[in-house]
Amino acid sequence: MSTDTAPEGKSLLTLLQLTNSFFPTGAFAHSFGLETYVQRELVNDAETFERFLRSTLHHGLRNGDAVAIGLTYKATEIQQMVDLDARLTAMKVARESREASIKIGKQFLRNTAILERNELLNEYAEQIQSGRCAGHHAITYGLVASTAKIDLFSSVLGYLHAHVVGQVSAAVRLIPLKPTDGQGIIQNIRPDLIDTARFAEGATIDDLSNFTPGLDIRSMQHERLYSRLFIS
Repeated sequence: MSTDTAPEGKSLLTLLQLTNSFFPTGAFAHSFGLETYVQRELVNDAETFERFLRSTLHHGLRNGDAVAIGLTYKATEIQQMVDLDARLTAMKVARESREASIKIGKQFLRNTAILERNELLNEYAEQIQSGRCAGHHAITYGLVASTAKIDLFSSVLGYLHAHVVGQVSAAVRLIPLKPTDGQGIIQNIRPDLIDTARFAEGATIDDLSNFTPGLDIRSMQHERLYSRLFIS
């Protein structure tokens, strides 16, 4: 029996590995502002949580990280990635969320070294080490996905799905949300994820933006909560 893996099978397995919650990035320790919403009782059940999740997806991730992944995926020069990284730093105005993106990105890049490595990845890692760029998760992920030859649509979809699963996992602990309700929300939001991934495929630099003032404020308030389960 042949042990060769078809190219499409290999890329799918790589995507599943990179977006699995077991992959060591530290993302599980972050709620990205959700914890503040729960403590303020603005998110307190499955309905309000699903509304929160859709809002952050459509007003934040869609034109933010999803577009950044697409632009990084298509980039051919290191300076393009450095410029994108600087834009993300400016866009992520809440310190905790910005630092979370950077910490996860650096950890992601370090741990993908055992899976994928090429000249562009090495050069980007050197840019981070020298302090010329921060190393945001969306940038590192887009670069690794491109190197692994995972198609762009699947790459963005995998990233978004991993984010949703992470938020559901946090909601189960914080609200608390029933695991079955969480799975229902994951299924309900699938069309939104597909639409966002398709949008990111054809997005340009002019599409890179976000507008989440409420989330930014709650993320800033998070570090002053009396008790915290999550880092952000």
